[in-house]
Amino acid sequence: MNKQPRQKLSFYILRAILRLVKKKPTIINRNERLEQQAIFISNHSAANGPITLSAFFPVICRPWGIHLMNDGWKARWNYLYHTFYQQKLKYRKGKAFIMATLLSVISGLAYYAIRLIPSYTDYRLKKTLEISLEHLAMEQPILIFPEDSADGYHEVLKTYFPGFVVLAKAFYQRHKQDIPIYTVYFHSKKNIIVIDKPCFLHQEQFKDLNKEEIAAYFKNRTNELGQSVLKEKEDK
Repeated sequence: MNKQPRQKLSFYILRAILRLVKKKPTIINRNERLEQQAIFISNHSAANGPITLSAFFPVICRPWGIHLMNDGWKARWNYLYHTFYQQKLKYRKGKAFIMATLLSVISGLAYYAIRLIPSYTDYRLKKTLEISLEHLAMEQPILIFPEDSADGYHEVLKTYFPGFVVLAKAFYQRHKQDIPIYTVYFHSKKNIIVIDKPCFLHQEQFKDLNKEEIAAYFKNRTNELGQSVLKEKEDK
């Protein structure tokens, strides 16, 4: 097995800054240990999820993120202004313009620090998979936010894209090894991260399901984790 690559110094600087400005979440980990050679999938919770997980998640992952955030300042600004702030977060144009202008530079530095893996929805997904497989082979976990946020972010998730399923199957084809997939839910209002026990695609429950049906299973499981967080808080 190849040696895990070292993180950039800029990552640790970013992580330290985020820990100064973000409140530490409560982490409910249902595992005695978390495998490094693994895929973690989580809800996005607008911008709060990726930021909080980057700062406090108990293992350091390589995250997937839309390729436009890696395609230079202009592409990043256009995505932030038109899609992220207006379409997804429902900001008015003035506020979206200010936020996109400020964040287009800062986020570029942040994505460089966390070594974002660009994700695609077309034939270039092959590039995303190859980069991810290389890092999984070096026992560096991959973090994916698979929810469909075209109409905004939702506390109760509606749809998961199946890219993480494709990655898990590609890993099996290459290494003949069933990689663990951990479901994660971040509850922004409660500031709680819950990490479920892993699932493996060669379990009997997934035997006759296609990739979209498998993705739907994990989406439902993520929602169940969110409900369990609320129930546990109510019971205390």
